[in-house]
Amino acid sequence: MAEVCKDIDQGLAALNRKIDELNKRLRDLEREQKRCCDDKDKNKNDNKNNNDLEKRIKELEKTTELLKKGIIETLNNFADIENTNREFTEAFQGMHDIITPLIDTVSVIAEFLGGD
Repeated sequence: MAEVCKDIDQGLAALNRKIDELNKRLRDLEREQKRCCDDKDKNKNDNKNNNDLEKRIKELEKTTELLKKGIIETLNNFADIENTNREFTEAFQGMHDIITPLIDTVSVIAEFLGGD
């Protein structure tokens, strides 16, 4: 009978070792599953962040295009102002060219008539 009890004890010990191994494998699998689920949730958040970034990039691209248009319009306005200034300068030069001989003529007439 002692021999049978010894065999039963050894069988129970082997069974306990197998149960412990299976429990360890189960804990490892649960840990792996949790890590996988956590990574999945993290990826969802990353995708959300990427979507937000994509929206911001599109807005920046729109703003950039508007700025380019604004700069071009401003440069065109400066060109118009420069053309207007050139026209005024030419007009004043033309007036100067007309008035200077008149002033010289009036000066000559005034001297001739005896004015200082």
